[in-house]
Order: sequence, then C-alpha cells, then structure tokens
Amino acid sequence: MSYPSLRSYIKTLRGLLSRKSSWLAQESVTLADLCLAYGTLAGLSDREKKTLFLAAYFKNLGAVFLNPIVLEQEFQNHKQVQTHLNTWFQESAQLAKEAGLSEVAIILDQYYRRSVPQDKLAKIFQVLNAWVSCRNRKAWRPSMSEKDTLIILEQRAQLEWSDPYTVHHFIEYFRRPIPQAKALGAYQN
Repeated sequence: MSYPSLRSYIKTLRGLLSRKSSWLAQESVTLADLCLAYGTLAGLSDREKKTLFLAAYFKNLGAVFLNPIVLEQEFQNHKQVQTHLNTWFQESAQLAKEAGLSEVAIILDQYYRRSVPQDKLAKIFQVLNAWVSCRNRKAWRPSMSEKDTLIILEQRAQLEWSDPYTVHHFIEYFRRPIPQAKALGAYQN
C-alpha cells in the first residue's frame, strides 16, 4: 500500500473544506500561501513553514462539525463567537492531534484566544490568521480594507491579544515583495 503525497493530502483537506463551504477552503488556501511566504521572509525553517502550512488547513477542518447556519450568521460580539465556535476550534485541534500533528495541534490550541500564545509558531499563526480573516470575505460579511485590517492588527498588539513584536514585524514586512513562486511551490508539488 502506498501513502498519499503531501499534495494529495492537501487536495483532500481542501476538498473537505470546499464541501462544507467554499469560503472556508479559500481562506485556508490564502492562509497557507501567506504562511509559506511570510515564513520565508521571517527566516523560518522548512519544518516550521510546513507546520504553519498544515495548520492553515487544519484550522478550518473543525467547521465540518458545525451546523451550516452557524457559518452564515453574523456575530454581535466576541463572547457570541466563542460560544458558537468553540466546537470548531476544539475539533480542529483534536483532528490535528489524531493525525499525529502535535505541533499543529499546539498552534490550533492557542491561536484563537484573545491573548498572546506561548508557542512561537502560534504567535505568528495568530497574526497571519487575523490578517487573512479580516481580508477575506466571510459568508456573513464582506472583506475588510487593508487600512482597516492594519488598524485591527495594531489594536490587537496594543491590547496584547497578539504578540506586539510579531504584529509589527508582519506590518513592516508584508508590503515587501514576497518570493511567492519559491515559497508557495515548496509544499504543493
């Protein structure tokens, strides 16, 4: 018996997300691409970039356990989000654990909270996820502007919901040309 390549594995994950909701799959693709590109700029090792890349896909897998209505409604405040989406967050981390991806599970246990994660990669993932989450259209809202998203990131840093150093590093470097062809092709072949 042969085992699937990483490319086939990611294609399967993407398919699962697409079946639930096209925006979930698109968000994961965008986040995975950003994880590779920013990881390259930040000088992360190939293993660290691969871990972030996989976290981008596993992050949304817990949504397959949710009622589709939850993915389409607008939330009024963070407490309501936490109440409705805790299953999503917990299931995503559990799926990563069960897949033997303990480093991915650590990221997924920490990134969604309104506090600075302890894990180095979770700190990075939290900032990249906030960026992508704001910039991508959701079923319940349009995408936010770049200017508004930068304001959100700055506020997260000031409130220490995200690591200030990581936020400022990302803001400083996100406008630089990213060697996307090299970074994005690394795990998709």
